[in-house]
Amino acid sequence: MFKPNPGNTAIVITDPQNDFLSPGGKGYHLTKPIIDHYNTLGNLELLMSTALSKGYQLFISPHYIFPHDYSWQFTGAEQEMLLKLRVYQKQNDYTSVGADWVPSLKPYILSNRTIITTAHKVASPQNNDLVYQLRQQRKEKIILAGVLSNICVESHMRDLIENGFQTAVVYDATAAINELNFQAALTNYQAFASATWTTQQAISQL
Repeated sequence: MFKPNPGNTAIVITDPQNDFLSPGGKGYHLTKPIIDHYNTLGNLELLMSTALSKGYQLFISPHYIFPHDYSWQFTGAEQEMLLKLRVYQKQNDYTSVGADWVPSLKPYILSNRTIITTAHKVASPQNNDLVYQLRQQRKEKIILAGVLSNICVESHMRDLIENGFQTAVVYDATAAINELNFQAALTNYQAFASATWTTQQAISQL
């Protein structure tokens, strides 16, 4: 049974950035049908705003691609897609519009109670400081959402579970590049997570 409370439960959002979630983003044309069908942006905002209002802490796990990353020699399909689309671009002192936060979500992301982790480089939090930050705040349970459903969200879910966190996924606050990928992710959420919720089910538990 997954019973969240503000003391031990974190809301983790992967990649709430313009490139896959906002009109004009370099990958938005791929995710738009799923975003529109499941109301992903509206659900993300509702989840984040409700959580903050009830005293929960948000953790943002972003994706950035630096100029030196374009010289990677060993890449898989997901990395090739991101490099080809040129999404999430960041210089050391400059973040592109595409890598910036979605405007409707920015007030919650920039809350002084929200923790923004270092960037994950492929899909999971194995090479950023999300787990460290969660441990420092004494979090034991995770409510997870974001993009892409079957890549970063699913990879975060698997890694967090492997690290001992009880994890729930809010599946209609995620988006993939097509319905097949969305449903594949949903199948795996149901196979691994402690709970697989709609946004309405999630906020009813907060």
